[in-house]
Amino acid sequence: MPLIDRIRRQVVELTPCVHGARVAESSEGSGKSPDELIDFSVNLNPLGAPELTKPLAAALKTIDNYPDNRYPGFRKAAADSLDVKPENIVPGNGSSELIRLFAEAVIEPGDKVIIPFPTFSEYEFQCRLSGANIESVDYSDIMNIKPNGAKAIFLCNPNNPTGSLIRKEEILELAQKCIASETFLFVDEAFIELSDPKESVAKFAASNDFVVVLRSLTKIYAVPGLRIGFAVARGEFARILNNIRIPWSLNSAALAVGEHLLKSRRGYTERTLDIVRKEREWLSSRLSAIRGIKPYPSDTNFILADIRDFFISSTELTEMMLKQGIIIRDCTSFGLKDHIRVAVRKRHENRKLIKALSNVISEWGSQLADKEIGRALEKGVAARSRVDCEYYPCHFEGQDCTFCFCPFYPCEDRRTGGKTIPKSTGGTVWSCIGCRLIHDGVIAEKVLKRLMKNKKIKDVWTLAMEHEL
Repeated sequence: MPLIDRIRRQVVELTPCVHGARVAESSEGSGKSPDELIDFSVNLNPLGAPELTKPLAAALKTIDNYPDNRYPGFRKAAADSLDVKPENIVPGNGSSELIRLFAEAVIEPGDKVIIPFPTFSEYEFQCRLSGANIESVDYSDIMNIKPNGAKAIFLCNPNNPTGSLIRKEEILELAQKCIASETFLFVDEAFIELSDPKESVAKFAASNDFVVVLRSLTKIYAVPGLRIGFAVARGEFARILNNIRIPWSLNSAALAVGEHLLKSRRGYTERTLDIVRKEREWLSSRLSAIRGIKPYPSDTNFILADIRDFFISSTELTEMMLKQGIIIRDCTSFGLKDHIRVAVRKRHENRKLIKALSNVISEWGSQLADKEIGRALEKGVAARSRVDCEYYPCHFEGQDCTFCFCPFYPCEDRRTGGKTIPKSTGGTVWSCIGCRLIHDGVIAEKVLKRLMKNKKIKDVWTLAMEHEL
């Protein structure tokens, strides 16, 4: 009998989940060193990790001994941080291990599990590994589902990748329905402290059966290399999970750092939330100003954006941004075609993201000029109209276009006839509705030729546009 026939069918049929944070792989593919890359695909605290020299030094003194697998100090620190009891805490080697631990304890072959879409892919992966049948529901409709007949429901709050937060009152309503039908409700709060900690239902889980809450130190403290997390459950269920978890899943370094962070968090969350709100608003407004990119409202430290009206696909954009030294998350793996997700980082890094997008636009303009309008240039004049374009009319009714975009957008130069206008969703955006310059065949030809020679965008503006204004 072939080896593969002796392996569980669920294992053979599964493919690994796709995650962000692939700095090493991205470095190999881009020709840049890891230090040259800025990773917007991983959603960590923009403040970075706190000072950890002391707890790491203390951990070094104990590495010749196994950790105490009961983890009494860590469990007490985690319990105190949420005002629950140590017996409610289940330590784990990051979120992924705890998701698998829950599935191993609860899910049996043939069980029905309800998972919203789109959301973190580990829930479905781990449940399929246990033989579950998955029912997918729209995330926006998750509060209206009827749990009867389901073994478990998974809920990421705030949700990854949408960034949306469901308020505590609504989750508690769903929790009561789950308790009544004896359906497990697994609430992943990995990003709650980067959103609104008051909306946590961890304390409710500690005193109610069938509700489990997942917490992570990875995101809020920016320590993904240490893999520290824990689950919160009522005493009896927490005891069962602790009995079956892998021994010593928290090593000495993770244990020492975890206890230190949980005990010294005062003021850190407040500073974090302040910078996240400020930078999220700034970054979202800049993304909105780029034609074809539509960011969704977010309640946490990352932004999902729809780029279906952008000029290239999410996969192509991810590749082109990597050449600029920027890693973004292609959300195709979430089942979202032509969507990207970017983390909210510090202002100077967020500026680099926007600059890289601008460079991609300029690069694509040069490629477009070479490939699609090159034929017109061979005749000695730029095409005067692109009414056969699948996106026509792209700007507004009645305007023929030579470019499928303006390489100078947003120039914010009122001499062009452009102006700032209100957006229907609030705020303002630069509008080119009064500008005809880039659609003039002579000017377009000058711009195209200079782009094809890889001139810098500022030089192209000076040489081809400035004297026309």
